[in-house]
Amino acid sequence: MKQKTTDAGRDGRRHKRFRVPEGALAFLGSVPGTITDISQGGMSVNYVVFEKDPDQVLKLDIFFSEGDFYLPGIPVHIVSDVDYPPEAPFSAVQVKRLGIQFGELTSEQEASLQYFLLHNTISEA
Repeated sequence: MKQKTTDAGRDGRRHKRFRVPEGALAFLGSVPGTITDISQGGMSVNYVVFEKDPDQVLKLDIFFSEGDFYLPGIPVHIVSDVDYPPEAPFSAVQVKRLGIQFGELTSEQEASLQYFLLHNTISEA
């Protein structure tokens, strides 16, 4: 998922990103996060900062309770990790947004990811 800036200033991506409904979760090792958008090549995840940040190279699990969807062991690389503004102005909770690129997927993982994109996304991001 190479990113480039277009004349309009927006990121240019190889794959379209789609928004997901509430309840779609990603587990980066032991760090849980909410999926904000997803594509065939990667996704964005918001997570609450506790003691430590997720590793830079790791495996990720996707879980969505609607339809009992579970996709384990996706190889990923974190391509960005930025502070995300809190919902409440005086919140002590620090939230970050990860930009994640999928690594080499098995054919089963690719098929499951395609199923997730077709059946569990709500709009283009």
